[in-house]
Amino acid sequence: MLSDLERDALAELGNIGIGRASTALGRMLGGLVTLSVPTVEMVPPDAVARLLDRALIPPLVGISETLGGLFSGCALLVFPQAGSLPLVRAALPPDVAAEDAPALEDEVLAELGNVVLNSALAQIANLLGEPVETGLPAVFRGGAAEILRGCSGAVPTVEGVVEGAAVLFHIDLRTSLPRGDGGGDGGNDGGGVGGRVVLLLDAGSAGTLQATLGRYIGRLVA
Repeated sequence: MLSDLERDALAELGNIGIGRASTALGRMLGGLVTLSVPTVEMVPPDAVARLLDRALIPPLVGISETLGGLFSGCALLVFPQAGSLPLVRAALPPDVAAEDAPALEDEVLAELGNVVLNSALAQIANLLGEPVETGLPAVFRGGAAEILRGCSGAVPTVEGVVEGAAVLFHIDLRTSLPRGDGGGDGGNDGGGVGGRVVLLLDAGSAGTLQATLGRYIGRLVA
């Protein structure tokens, strides 16, 4: 769906946007956070669940936001649920007892997803010179198909089939967090969490994205 040049440009935009998100997330968690986008791909919407289940260990947690402006559809931050609680504990004030953290998990995850998605999308939109609007975050758990159903109302369907495209940013999140929360295998040594940022776009937005990418590439090579 994307040419090599378009894919490279989108990966560059993703890394710049996610780089901004890592700074905001680091402030929220009170530690060093490194987010990167090793690869990006555009795939048919009906392939997303299979790709997520293949890449990430279930059960999964997803934070979704509806999209408007340049993109019409839904944005999702998805990662294994096993990696979520250390991030939640790091985001909470130190006087919150560890046994109380699970009760606050959804609220904190919604804010975490909001920080990552809004920071990244705002930076990408600024570089592309187009506005992007986001809705309130919602948290979903389960397999990839269950999480994607949380986005189903944001993207039009034809006879039950989503038409358009999905952009998958492969996310590598590494942290050095206070109180020994590494976001993955523990410790302060930069634990890792693998995840995906998914932009589930309607058909019109998928075409608009490619046209906007073409103009962005044209400005770079002019």
